[in-house]
Amino acid sequence: MPELPEVQTIVSDLRKKILGGKITGFWTNTPKIIKGVALNKFRKEILGFLILDIRRRGKNILFYLGKIQKGKRKIEKVILAHQKMTGHFLIGKWKVVGKGKSQKIIPLIKGPIAEDPFNQYIRVIFNLSGGWQLGLSDLRKFAKLTVGSVEEIENSKEMRSLGPEALSSEFSWRYLYPLLLKKKKSIKSVLLDQEIVAGVGNIYADEALFLAKIHPQKNASTLKIDQVKKLVQAIKKVLRKSIALRGTSIIDYRDAFGRRGGYDKVCLVYGREGLPCPSCSTPIKRIKIGQRSAHFCPRCQKQ
Repeated sequence: MPELPEVQTIVSDLRKKILGGKITGFWTNTPKIIKGVALNKFRKEILGFLILDIRRRGKNILFYLGKIQKGKRKIEKVILAHQKMTGHFLIGKWKVVGKGKSQKIIPLIKGPIAEDPFNQYIRVIFNLSGGWQLGLSDLRKFAKLTVGSVEEIENSKEMRSLGPEALSSEFSWRYLYPLLLKKKKSIKSVLLDQEIVAGVGNIYADEALFLAKIHPQKNASTLKIDQVKKLVQAIKKVLRKSIALRGTSIIDYRDAFGRRGGYDKVCLVYGREGLPCPSCSTPIKRIKIGQRSAHFCPRCQKQ
């Protein structure tokens, strides 16, 4: 699932290319992606509106729609998008040919969007003024789109339940340490809880725990203040580095232009089971914690 660096990379790309564009059409061959509103109503709610802002909150993307009246922006509604496990937005041009099961979506621009198979699962297309289209490629069809007023979306349960952004000043050891004292479960599991910290997922939890020299199974309530300080610093460090490298493309993540990210080439422990630890050369180990895998060095990260 795309985490903070991947989602932020896509948001930054979208802001550069489609901000200010008007939504002139909408197509989907996967209506179940639209949640909380009927497909026809979703289409009616978004057509004719300008994309006035695009923001990230946790792993979510928010498209703020509105109009410009007397030279002033007036935001009226928001599309909330979650790319889930295998989804990623793409900026390009496509042609939909045929109907039903024989329908094909043909990319019209050469390059990664046309050549990389992970960009070929187009489920949604927004037609935009200026000729560009915003597509959503999603192999597993788990992505989610919904629309509502600014108040409805920003005050929805899923938005209100999110913890502070991992790269924000609010996410500090002073915030995290008192919470960890109450958590009688592994620190890896705690870091994946979006109500504790928004945006961190499996990859960067493993990477940060390695930098902080903390075993992923260590009981969160037993961490000392110095360990929590190192952990918060490590989380911010790996996230910033991954953003600079445009995310991690272990399998299917691609940026908004269909290109791979670069952080997987410098991963310290994630996806490196059996390979030597970059610090001590001990083979990296992988275990299961709950339903998720955890990668760590058994020598550097003693339990």
